[in-house]
Amino acid sequence: MILQIKVKVKVDTLQEFASKIMTGALDRSAILGETYCEKDNPSIGISYWEVDNMEEFETKMAGWKPYYESIEVKEVVKAQKAMFMLIAGK
Repeated sequence: MILQIKVKVKVDTLQEFASKIMTGALDRSAILGETYCEKDNPSIGISYWEVDNMEEFETKMAGWKPYYESIEVKEVVKAQKAMFMLIAGK
């Protein structure tokens, strides 16, 4: 499953958070590509994660959670699958 993850970073933990990222202390194995942040509010970022199930996501996200004020998770599909879903009326 592919998940769209939208987070708001706790700005007061930013130095520690950056250090964890730079040293590889956080599990990035499920993250697809880059994380993008909103230009008007750079504390908000969006990334895509690929996991087998929500239990795996929760395990991989556990180390990241202390640095986030909020986390929104949505399951997404690739455009080709979306097209077939739309055609099938689902």
